[in-house]
Amino acid sequence: MNILINTSNLKAGGGLQVADSICHHLHKFSKHNFVIIFSTSLSYLKDEALRKPNIIKTYIYEIKNNFRTLFLGRDLFLDTIVEKHKIDGVLTIFGPSRWEPRCPHLCGFATGQLIFKDSPFYQIIKRKTAIRWFFKLNLRKYLYQRSTKYLYSENPYVTKQLTTIFKDKETFTITNYYNQVFDEPARWESVDLLPFNGVRILSIATPYPHKNLKIAIPIASYLKKHYPQFNFRFVFSFDNYDYPKIPNDLKNNFEFVGIITINKCPYLYQHSDICFQPSLMECFTATYPEAMKMKIPIVTTDLAFAHSLCGDAACYYESLNAEAAAEAIYKVATNKDYAYQLIKAGQEQLKTFDNHDQRAEKLLSTLVNIICNENKQYHI
Repeated sequence: MNILINTSNLKAGGGLQVADSICHHLHKFSKHNFVIIFSTSLSYLKDEALRKPNIIKTYIYEIKNNFRTLFLGRDLFLDTIVEKHKIDGVLTIFGPSRWEPRCPHLCGFATGQLIFKDSPFYQIIKRKTAIRWFFKLNLRKYLYQRSTKYLYSENPYVTKQLTTIFKDKETFTITNYYNQVFDEPARWESVDLLPFNGVRILSIATPYPHKNLKIAIPIASYLKKHYPQFNFRFVFSFDNYDYPKIPNDLKNNFEFVGIITINKCPYLYQHSDICFQPSLMECFTATYPEAMKMKIPIVTTDLAFAHSLCGDAACYYESLNAEAAAEAIYKVATNKDYAYQLIKAGQEQLKTFDNHDQRAEKLLSTLVNIICNENKQYHI
């Protein structure tokens, strides 16, 4: 079959990691020919992909927001690719794609704001922002509704919720995992970290509002006041201009390494002591299995999505309570036996996820089955 892998709408966040991993596995499926549409953020994969025997063409293209895509589901460039390469089916890594392919289409779902309506996220945003999100989410819901009949999510809980939101769609669960680069130390690249002799608290994340990374400021203030001998530093994988202003007395407790490639992630975990994930809603986040793989303990929010993904492998705190978060971090940092228990539980929790081979296999087999069923219906 001729299959189109569509990442034209991916610009930042965990979707890039998933797309990178899947594209590295396509050469293993020799029965199929693949055309890949890379967004600019994934353009570094273009030359590498072309060296694979069953990748017949790659393109770099970013889908635009305009009347044709948003309201008609049409994109001249993508429609032309489907026709030119006689595409049998499309896999959009994560949607909404805006584009509605004229062939079977499996689309990933990772818009947690549509699922977690009771998230504390809605307590921290201003009324004006909440109104803007209301219209934005209704548009995204419409785009999902229009662009595909088939959705997959990375979390069984999310898939269950999707069946109530999109009652006319077929839904599947195919979990996320850490990128295969974590299994290949030869590909790891170093990061210029500032010299530091203390506890590094790592957050690899894009600073979206729902990530709630700004809570690190009151956490740092609490730790400095109550545990003055505790030497700690938050390390963030973005630039400091994307973060609120840090008080002068706390600046030495923060380090910003800028946006990093996937190959640099293992190095950051290697040189950190705690993985800190203060997110208020996630369909999935690869930082959980990444931390488990690299054997560092996790501190995260006491919310359903986190429990469903981490099980016993995390220290949980009340999501908006900076003092509780600070105490959780201090406990993990100073209680070595407890930290070891979390790490050990993480090794077991990893076994509950689809690994990168299984994920690629499930995605493609699901799409192939959809194509076969659609063609069968068509011929009938």
